[in-house]
Amino acid sequence: MAEKKVFEKFYNTHFDKVYRFVFFRSGGNKELAEDLVSEIFMKALDHFDGYDENVSKSAWIMTISKNHLANHWRDTKKTSPLPEDDVGDESYTTDAFWLKSGLSVGRKQANNAEVYELLAQLEETEAEIVTLHYIIGYNYLEIGAMKNMSEGAIKVAAHRAIKKLRTLL
Repeated sequence: MAEKKVFEKFYNTHFDKVYRFVFFRSGGNKELAEDLVSEIFMKALDHFDGYDENVSKSAWIMTISKNHLANHWRDTKKTSPLPEDDVGDESYTTDAFWLKSGLSVGRKQANNAEVYELLAQLEETEAEIVTLHYIIGYNYLEIGAMKNMSEGAIKVAAHRAIKKLRTLL
């Protein structure tokens, strides 16, 4: 019973960050992100006896998250779903519908592509630090624990990465 309470606290503490991490990497697909996060925490529960808060407060669950995402993308073929609308609607057969749908998807992909393109111009560690801090919301101390770096080194790396990004804009 005590372990259940400990895992519940762990879940409540880490859910938001894991969800944001997965949501960002699943292209903003809410349903997919919810499914993956559910699977991630099921894996965490199955292996919770190996979790040691003194070693790392969040690196353990983030490692599970990264590995689960890698497995998911490896095992599934990424396809574009039909736009959400009434499936029985005749508008699916009109050229105007597909043009509007295509333009909407194209704009979203262009915005995402611009962010990915900018992040790709950074070194891998810099891009990961920017993503973890500014997009997912981890603080510098947590990122330092994940990357085996000091909080100060993470702050400096984040500052330099943002400075680089500004020059690229």
